[in-house]
Amino acid sequence: MGKEIITNTVKFTEHILQNGLKVVLTPDRTIPSAAINLCYHVGSKNEDADKRGYAHLFEHLMFEGSKNIAPGDYDRLSLQKGCENNAYTTEDKTNYYLLVPANELEFGLWLESDRMLEFSVTEDSLKIQKGVVIEEKKQVFDNRPYGSVSLKLAPLLYRNNSYGWDTIGDVKDIKKATLDDIREFYEKYYVPDNAVLTIAGDFETEKALRLVEKYFGNIPAGRYSVSGLRNAAEFSDTPLEGETVKTIHDDIQLPGIFGAYKIPKENSGEYFAFDILTDILSTGESSRLYNELVYKKQLVSDIGCWAEGREFSGLLHFYAILMPDVTIDEVQHEIDRIFGEASGGAITARELEKIKNRIETRHAYRVQTNLAKADMLSHYKLFYDEPEMINTNMKKYSSVTLDDIHFAAEKYLKNSGRVILNYLPKP
Repeated sequence: MGKEIITNTVKFTEHILQNGLKVVLTPDRTIPSAAINLCYHVGSKNEDADKRGYAHLFEHLMFEGSKNIAPGDYDRLSLQKGCENNAYTTEDKTNYYLLVPANELEFGLWLESDRMLEFSVTEDSLKIQKGVVIEEKKQVFDNRPYGSVSLKLAPLLYRNNSYGWDTIGDVKDIKKATLDDIREFYEKYYVPDNAVLTIAGDFETEKALRLVEKYFGNIPAGRYSVSGLRNAAEFSDTPLEGETVKTIHDDIQLPGIFGAYKIPKENSGEYFAFDILTDILSTGESSRLYNELVYKKQLVSDIGCWAEGREFSGLLHFYAILMPDVTIDEVQHEIDRIFGEASGGAITARELEKIKNRIETRHAYRVQTNLAKADMLSHYKLFYDEPEMINTNMKKYSSVTLDDIHFAAEKYLKNSGRVILNYLPKP
């Protein structure tokens, strides 16, 4: 039996199996369903420079059958049992979830454990999913207005590490992936001691733990030492110096500005300050960027900024879609003016309190769903070994002061480099 964490909001227990699988259980009997979340500590940053896109490709392959499940049967079986499933890949992790009726929890755990049990990718399934991923890249990145932003920003922001490419990867690398390459990736990262299993919903803790032991306990731990970028000491990055501006001609109707600054990593004190600042600047129609550039001056049709947290780095993104006959320089000047005011300490106590209340409300709604709770608990356990952050992080937001925001903005927006992509319609 693991230790019980008592909190004001979410109660859970932590456990670890002999093979290293970390387990978090949070019962909630209000709805007769349960969310099973299985999170692996592998993302695109763990890929080699000549194997870009393997993490995302493998996310697709995990739905192509396993040791006891034929290709195509994962979805068919889960639908028959009334389940909902999906997955996503980031730079830092690959996350799978299965939402099951409460009486089908054992079925769901068997289904997920079978995918971890043994490598079962075939040449046919590899070929099929290569095609699916390549088509996804065409639809989402190549043939969508402004779709190439993340592909072009990443290598300019990160010149000497594996954050320097998007999770979709490179078509050339995906095409040349062999079954041996994929097997090596699976056996290196898809192992119990590189994962967190979280269950949130309608179950009894003791019974659920017995089922987890039954279906996951006999899966061998990883045969290889999980390498790659797994701790901050191994992460090397070059700070941005000055401003890098690139002009991109694309199949678009209106010009757009897309930029980013590097900021501290997720869960650092300065990251919380930036998360609040970007909400103040662009969340809601009364926010500074929206009110000034959309309503008052009518220079843009859409504008925004947000903080993106990663395991070893963070980014502050901003964008604007221009109105007809408005120039890039005119809009960039206004964006810089508003960022400059934030760096100069112009944010008010009223703005800060309003956003803190909004963040608290947003969090309160999130933790009411089993899917969100399971996702958050897995994330905090995987990266920080502190799932109780699902409750304590609100204190970190509430403790951010106007001085914190001022100092962070001055340091990273006023006195550091940035990358800007200016998108223009093709002549």
